[in-house]
Amino acid sequence: MDVADIGKTIARLEREIANLKRSSRLGHASIENAAVLVNDGAGSLRGIVGVQSDGTTAVNIVNGAAPPQPSAPIVTSVLGGVTVSWDGTFAGGSVLPLDWSRVEVHASTVNGFTPVAATLQDTIETAQGATVVVPCGTGVYVRLVARNTSGTASVASVQVGPFGPTPVVAADVLDGIVTTVKLADQAVSAAKVKVGAIGTDQMALGVGNLCPDPSFEGAYTASLIVGKPDWTLVTPGYNSAKALHVDCTSATTAYKNLVLARLKVLPGERHYIGVDYKTSATYNGSGTKVLFRYEDAAATVLGYGVAEGTAIGGAWARVTAQVQAPANAVTAVLMVEASAVTAGEAWFDNVEVSTLIVAGKVAAGSITATEIAALTILAGNIAADAVAAGKIAADAVTAREIAALAVTAAEIAANTITAGKLAAGAVDATALAADAITGKTITGGTITGSLLQTAASGQRITLNEAGANKVIVYNSSGTAIGELSATGLLVKGTNGSLLWLDPNNAYPNLRLTNAAQSNSAFVYVSEGTVGAADLISRSGIFTGSGFTDMYWRTFCGNDFWVADRVRFADSNTNIGGRIFLANDHATLAYQDTTTPANNNSFLVYTGFAQLNGGRLEVVPPASANTALYVNAATGHTGPLLKLRLNSVDKFTVDKDGKVAASNLASGHVTITPSAANTPTSINVTGLNLVGTPRVVATAGTSLPGTQVTGVGVTNVTTTGFTIWVTRTNTTSTGIDWIVLCE
Repeated sequence: MDVADIGKTIARLEREIANLKRSSRLGHASIENAAVLVNDGAGSLRGIVGVQSDGTTAVNIVNGAAPPQPSAPIVTSVLGGVTVSWDGTFAGGSVLPLDWSRVEVHASTVNGFTPVAATLQDTIETAQGATVVVPCGTGVYVRLVARNTSGTASVASVQVGPFGPTPVVAADVLDGIVTTVKLADQAVSAAKVKVGAIGTDQMALGVGNLCPDPSFEGAYTASLIVGKPDWTLVTPGYNSAKALHVDCTSATTAYKNLVLARLKVLPGERHYIGVDYKTSATYNGSGTKVLFRYEDAAATVLGYGVAEGTAIGGAWARVTAQVQAPANAVTAVLMVEASAVTAGEAWFDNVEVSTLIVAGKVAAGSITATEIAALTILAGNIAADAVAAGKIAADAVTAREIAALAVTAAEIAANTITAGKLAAGAVDATALAADAITGKTITGGTITGSLLQTAASGQRITLNEAGANKVIVYNSSGTAIGELSATGLLVKGTNGSLLWLDPNNAYPNLRLTNAAQSNSAFVYVSEGTVGAADLISRSGIFTGSGFTDMYWRTFCGNDFWVADRVRFADSNTNIGGRIFLANDHATLAYQDTTTPANNNSFLVYTGFAQLNGGRLEVVPPASANTALYVNAATGHTGPLLKLRLNSVDKFTVDKDGKVAASNLASGHVTITPSAANTPTSINVTGLNLVGTPRVVATAGTSLPGTQVTGVGVTNVTTTGFTIWVTRTNTTSTGIDWIVLCE
């Protein structure tokens, strides 16, 4: 190439470079199935242009800086909630960032709350601001949070509130807008109903719980247990904050109950009652109950409606029952009770009391013709097959309701009408031919869930009253005086005393209670050893020996019998007389386990008896008989009498009647004097003496002033001796001398 060619080439390259500078840098470029990453000056990823990680193609802004804090929300109360507005500005006059996405509206009833997912109520998607509605039933606090397209949240706005819904007044409610389905259960209370506003058969009564403070969490229950140390409130309850607790410890059998409310009732009115309960493993009561005590206008008790639980220990359980007010009832006293207890604990929670009119709680006979207005139920309102045989009460359909010849044999399938399909009273005298059942026997079949009674009121016997699975006997006043149930046999006397045979133990027991039911005597069986049946009888409790819980007991045990006086709190404490009979000995004793030094017992064994801990005093009447008599059998070799002190012989009479010289007790003889200074003597025989006898004058003689000048013993043999005496005074009639052996 020559110099001219080189010059042309350089000129061409300069033109091309100039054109290249003026054109787009990527004017002829493309991105093939890839993305361009955009980083900031520090190298941090800020955007992705092109194919994204999920396979879509877009411009995605990431890792953006947090938006500025939104301005404070504007809150206004409205019906049913509040409105929240954002004016589109930011705190401190900050401008809207290009990656702004939305503003979140958060609300909470907690003052100073932190916005989280649970407090998010709505979002505002426009940068010009907007208004949203937050439903609420009470006052709430509101805050706003801004977010960018990267999802980064701003600092929450200033909190505003609390604001609540606007109250509803009559002018706000259009006629007919509030219907039955718009009212929540129990929304309208009796205090909100004008007198006379509701006419006959226009409203169902008793829907809802009639028990005040049913879960025992308010001040009402706390006031009920003031002054009742056995009753306390404890936490937690059963699906509630608190439960009602009773300590069942009692020295005597007790019925620990607490009155929850006094409700007005009408005779025949039915209620549904229930309670959650549990007991400790040591609970020994006959039942755990929620009950109605029905009273007349004079507060006389007419009877009881009871829901009774019998589970002992373990988890919470629920017991329910349907009860009915008896004739003349005006008041139902609502109570919970731990019955016939002396030990353990019981808990109650979630009491329920309602009139039987709601679905699932309608007892037979609750809705009668009185509750249904005339022509309320018409044929056009009853769908085909809607009323089945099981839904028709006895006497509900009579000949008047059935068109002539409407029911023929063709409508009644074979064996359709059986004994089990006939409700009580469905077939009465008018439906039976004369003497149709007289002298007949009804066999087969089962009567289930029915009430059998000899009369509707007054003196009567009922079976399965209120579904309680009991036989109850009433007197002529309509008071229950007898019961046969799973808890045993109970008979109540005309004065109120009780006889209760309880089979719910290892062996049955019989309890005899006074009229006030404050004290009881028992006859029961104990299995002291495996397989034994020890028979025990126990008197009522009384005060004695410094204790308030003493009682007498007889115990016919496994090859022994005992009668003693013991404490109820500790049956090992005996104070008083005691008889104990065993196979090899018998004991008659006074026993005091609190002061053993007082114990004294007479024990009888085979061939001998022993007095231990006391002394024996013989006080015979005046007679010619021997005061203390001992007659040993022929061949007896031991002493006839032995007296000891600290295990040392003091006086002994051997089998031959001889008295040892070392321990001969003193005796006396009487000598009648003859003349002054004349010796007088007397012979003593039959003594069988051992040793040398001697005599001394007694301290007092038969005549004071007698002067004794000499005394002695002569003619001593094994069978006797002679006593002589000389004295100066002869006016006395006799003088006594003590005879001793040395």
